[in-house]
Amino acid sequence: MNVKQKILIADDSEINRALLMEILGDGYEYLEAENGVRAVELLREHTDIALVLLDINMPVMDGFEVLKAMNANHTIEDTPVIMISSEDSDAAIRRSYELGASDYVNRPFDARIVYRRATNTIKLYAKQRRLVQMVSDQIRARENNTDMLVGVLSHIVEFRNGESGLHVRHIRIITETLLHYLLEVSDKYSISAEQQDLIPLASALHDIGKIGIADKILNKPGKLTPEEFEVIKTHSLLGAEMLQNLDNFGEQPLLQTAYEIARWHHERWDGHGYPDGLKGDEIPISAQLVSLADVYDALTSERCYKKSFSHEKAMQMILNGECGAFNPLLLQCLTDIQADLKEELQQHN
Repeated sequence: MNVKQKILIADDSEINRALLMEILGDGYEYLEAENGVRAVELLREHTDIALVLLDINMPVMDGFEVLKAMNANHTIEDTPVIMISSEDSDAAIRRSYELGASDYVNRPFDARIVYRRATNTIKLYAKQRRLVQMVSDQIRARENNTDMLVGVLSHIVEFRNGESGLHVRHIRIITETLLHYLLEVSDKYSISAEQQDLIPLASALHDIGKIGIADKILNKPGKLTPEEFEVIKTHSLLGAEMLQNLDNFGEQPLLQTAYEIARWHHERWDGHGYPDGLKGDEIPISAQLVSLADVYDALTSERCYKKSFSHEKAMQMILNGECGAFNPLLLQCLTDIQADLKEELQQHN
C-alpha cells in the first residue's frame, strides 16, 4: 500500500486552501494551517511533510516569519517551500528565495502551472533525499570497514605482545571517555568533530610499531636490560614510520592522527619522555590522551612481567607521578570520571 505524501497548505483563506487541494488532487494527504504559528506547529509535529505551500500575507505570523523559523530549526534544508502571493513585486520574490523558498507562485492561479511546479518540487526533493541516504549508507559502510581493519591490525599487535585484545578495547574506551569529558569542561583544545571520532579509533594503533620488535624482547617475562629497553623504545618511531610510509598518508586524517599517537604516546609533560623529548602542549592532545589511557590500563591489567593493580592503587600511582608526568588538566579529568570509567571498563571485560 502506498502511503500518501503530506502537503502542508498554510493560507488564511479557506477558499484558497480548498482550491489548492482541488488543483493537486486526491493523491496527497493535506494538512491545513490558517496562520504561520499553526504552520510551524504542524511542521514540528509532522517531520515527513513533502511540500509546504505558504501564503505570504497571513495573520499572527506571516509567510516570511515561517521561513525564518524553518531556517532557525533547519527544516528548510529538507522540506521544500513554494511561496504563494497575489503580490508579485521583485522585493517579495527576492526575499522568498533568500529565505530558502524553492519556488514562487502568483495568484490568481494557473492550475496546470501550480500542479506541475508542486509535483516537480516533490519529486526533486525525494530524489535528493534518496541520494543523501545512499551517500550516508556508503559512508557508514566505509566507517565500519575502517573500524574492522583497525581492529584486526591492533589485535595482531596484541597477539604478538602476548596481551589480550581487551587492552585495545580499554584504551579506546578510556581515550573516548577522557576526550568527551575534557571537551565538556574546557575549550583549551580545538578538536574538530572529525577528530573526536578519529582519536579513539586511532588509539587502537598506538603500539603498531611493536610488530617490528623481536619476540624475545617483547615477551620477556623478567625485567628488561637497559639495552633491551632501548630496543623496546624504538617501537614509537617504527610505528610512526610504518604509518607515514603508507601511500595515501597525506590524504587520510585517520593515518595522520594515528601517526601522532604512535610517535608521541610515550612523551611526558615534563619533557623527559621519548622519542623527541617534547614538553607540555608540544605533545599533540591526541597522544596525551592515549598516553594516560595506556598507563592506566597497563597498571590495572596483568602482563607477562607484572600482576594487575586495583583501580584505586593505579589512580594513586598516576596522581603521585610514579608512572610519568601528565597534563594536570587531563589528570583532573581522569579523577573526575574515575567512577564512571571503572564501571564502563568492568562492563567490557
